[in-house]
Amino acid sequence: ARTNPFLFFPSSSKFFTHLVSRKSQSKGKMIIYTCRFTGDEMMSSAYAQRPVTNDDGDVIPGLFMVDSQKINKDSGGSVDIGCGGEFGGAGDEAPDETVELVNNVVDESFGFGLTDCPLQKKDLKDFLQTYCKNLRQKLKDDESVPGPEVKKFAQSAGTFCKYLLSKHADMEFFISRSMDPDGSMAFALYVGENANPSFILIEAGLIETKV
Repeated sequence: ARTNPFLFFPSSSKFFTHLVSRKSQSKGKMIIYTCRFTGDEMMSSAYAQRPVTNDDGDVIPGLFMVDSQKINKDSGGSVDIGCGGEFGGAGDEAPDETVELVNNVVDESFGFGLTDCPLQKKDLKDFLQTYCKNLRQKLKDDESVPGPEVKKFAQSAGTFCKYLLSKHADMEFFISRSMDPDGSMAFALYVGENANPSFILIEAGLIETKV
C-alpha cells in the first residue's frame, strides 16, 4: 500500500508575524490571500505577482507566481550571497556561513509557515482532481462568487492541471500551516538559473482580504 504523504509533518509553534512589519512599510492597504478551505494565510500583496507561462510563452490561466529569496533568520534581511556584481555580491567576499538562511515564503516567522510535502506524479494528479472538484463546489456554494467566476475556474482547471503535472519533476510541493491535505497547496518551481524557487498558487483557491 502507498504511504500517504500527508501523514508525516512536523508541527509548527511560532506565530505568523511578518505581516505587521511588511504592512508598516506600505502606504496602501495590503491584501492577504487565505486558503478558501482552511483560512490559512498563504500569500500577500507584499510579494510581487506575475503570470505563469508555459515553455512557449503562453499564459496559463488560473495561476499566479511570486519569486522568493533567502533571508537572515534573525533579522529577516536579504542576504548577500557573495557572487560578485552579477548577483549583487561584493567582489569575492564569501558569504557569512554563521548566518542561518531561510526562504521568505516558506519560513514560519517571516513567511507563511509552509511545510514540504513530497508527492509522486500520481499523488499530484489525485490531489489536483480532488481539489478542483471540491473547489468548484466551494465556489458554487459561495454567494459572493458570481457565476461567471465559477465558469472561468472550471474552464481553466484542465489547462493549469496539465501544466502543473508537466512540471512535476521540477517542482516541490508545500501545504499550508494547518497541514490540512484538503487545503490549498503552493507549488515551488525552479525557473532558469535561479537558486531560489518561484511559488505558484491556484488563484480561485484563495480569498483576498484587505488589511
